[in-house]
Amino acid sequence: MAALSRPRMRARAPGGGSLRTFLVLFSVSVLILVLRNTDALRTTSAFGTAVLVPVQRAFSDVGAGIDRFARAVGEIDRLRGDNARLRDDNDRLFLENVRLREQAAAAELAARLGATARALPYESVPADVIGRDPTGVIRTIILGAGTDQKVAVGHVVLSDQGLVGRVSEVGPNYSKVQLVTDPASVVSALVQGSRATGLVRGQFGDTLVMEWILQTEPVKIGDVAVTAGLAFGDELRSLYPKGLVLGRVVEVQRAENTAYLRAVLLPAVDLRKLERVLIVKAD
Repeated sequence: MAALSRPRMRARAPGGGSLRTFLVLFSVSVLILVLRNTDALRTTSAFGTAVLVPVQRAFSDVGAGIDRFARAVGEIDRLRGDNARLRDDNDRLFLENVRLREQAAAAELAARLGATARALPYESVPADVIGRDPTGVIRTIILGAGTDQKVAVGHVVLSDQGLVGRVSEVGPNYSKVQLVTDPASVVSALVQGSRATGLVRGQFGDTLVMEWILQTEPVKIGDVAVTAGLAFGDELRSLYPKGLVLGRVVEVQRAENTAYLRAVLLPAVDLRKLERVLIVKAD
């Protein structure tokens, strides 16, 4: 009864599966070695190769294309980076060039004003133009120097080219200048060469008019008018130093039955482009 209750167990040789696999592979290997030089195997091999070559070429082309695409993307990124750096360098060089040009212009202007100051027999102080009337109706400018620099009303203002005007108002750190082109400005003047004298007044526009010149005076276009350093009654209470350039004659107006003529002057100084001037303490 005990023999009937126990199931029969089939004995399995250890390592049976591995042995069969080895025998199959060994048989295939022997078969290949035996048949390797036969026409059938060579034909089969050639056919397999012919089938696989296009596939391999296709995979190779795909791989090469992917590689070229990856290199192109990398090259584009590199070129973008180079382009950005070049733009930054260009912007930096442009700004640096602007700064250097401004420094050179400021140095040149300072040198000209310095030479003008050394040629004057008066004490002077340089000042920047910090304000002006953009419409040109009010013939004044504002300078960044005032009583802190011992500037006073009546001081003469020059550029390296000629007369600008006079200080008409002053504060601790600013001064207002009445320009020679202001209609209220009156300056005694003489014409170089003929030494004809007269009064130069401002007028609306960018010109000056020299009046009270005798008709007999040989004033002509191109003559230069300078300050005469003369007083005419109470109209000029504080004199301009003699010899400051006012402008050049561009027109001579002669009228019949009058003893005097008028000369229209182009100011020596372009008052619209003033940046820095000299305040001359010619008291």
